[in-house]
Amino acid sequence: MRHIARVTSKTTDMTMNTAINALNSAQREQALLTLIPLVERSPWVAEVAVDQRPFASDGAVAEALVEVILSAPPERRLALFNVHPELAGPEVREGYITAESASEQGRLGLTDLPESEARRLRELNASYRARFGHPFIIALHRVPDRNVLFEIFEKRLKATRLEEHTTTLAEIASVIQSRCDSAFGSPPSNIPNRSSSSPSQKQETTK
Repeated sequence: MRHIARVTSKTTDMTMNTAINALNSAQREQALLTLIPLVERSPWVAEVAVDQRPFASDGAVAEALVEVILSAPPERRLALFNVHPELAGPEVREGYITAESASEQGRLGLTDLPESEARRLRELNASYRARFGHPFIIALHRVPDRNVLFEIFEKRLKATRLEEHTTTLAEIASVIQSRCDSAFGSPPSNIPNRSSSSPSQKQETTK
């Protein structure tokens, strides 16, 4: 599997910023503390990527993390999918959620939904998990509002398993890039896109 949205850096010059320099010069254990939150509850990704230092930019960090995921066997990728919290799911209600996910879901109000929308999401979450075997994963920083979120969710429920596996990897790559932007100082890539989860528009073969 090598089809995924390309991870690109928005760094415009060759000068590494202070945060990247700190990551590159840190002791391995300290560097891991910086990298682990960039991939949802999957420290094994950071443990491989950290040894690829030095990184030239936030995009280089994201690319290294994503490449570890793409190189992993299918069963490990599926395990990574399954540690992601459902949207407005039990992890959210019980507070068992990373700070990064809480912020991403909170921006759209998913941590405090009206009951009618909460019920709708529970039904969509259950249908999706039954069809694909893992939670629905989407780069929420590119979703402008809940109406668009519901449209995308329902559209992706109609995808094939192969299409959805590819789309899920692309969404994870986008989340990783967004978290790298925040961690290392580049402007966030939160451009809303009503068709952000269309595999035909999101995929690009990595070189």
